[in-house]
Amino acid sequence: MEIIGLKLGEARSNAYVVSENKQCFIIDPGYEGSEIIEYIKSRKLDPQFIYITHGHHDHTGGVKQLKEHYHIPVYAPLKDKVWMTDTVYNYFAYEIPVDQYVVEGDKIDFGRHVFKVIETPGHSEGSTALYNEPFLFCGDTLFFESIGRTNIPFGDEEVLMDTIRTKLLTLPDKTVVYPGHGKPTTIGYEKENNPFLK
Repeated sequence: MEIIGLKLGEARSNAYVVSENKQCFIIDPGYEGSEIIEYIKSRKLDPQFIYITHGHHDHTGGVKQLKEHYHIPVYAPLKDKVWMTDTVYNYFAYEIPVDQYVVEGDKIDFGRHVFKVIETPGHSEGSTALYNEPFLFCGDTLFFESIGRTNIPFGDEEVLMDTIRTKLLTLPDKTVVYPGHGKPTTIGYEKENNPFLK
């Protein structure tokens, strides 16, 4: 598999295009769907689906444009539905088009690979990670030498720390972590070097 990260928007959030054998899927297209479309076109890729790790606007802003362009299914965490549908929390003037809401243990097929949904609450109530060893796409739960914010609605620092320790740090040390912001890291590196985990 080839994994390309595109830093988009003011928040420089990471959208990922994961490809193999000219098929691909998109993770967290937060802004500038047109930039993602141009990349996919330049590589002559065939998108299969979009996956949203959590419902915050800097990870969902490009979904509508991509959905309308490619007509592919959109997967998103059930417990973050409020961020995509409720006008109080939804940043946009429209509902994020989700085809299937996912929960812990759900699986999504991509070619010969099967990605597993891991619920990772804390940054948001419904935050998830998508895992296929050795790759982990964890949204805003764990970063290079840092962790996700919890000073936002439905954020909870105690829950976040429990999530990281019981669901992420239990993965193999060689697991490559692709976060929602910043550069990739590994579980082993974060165990040794992340000051928030000491």
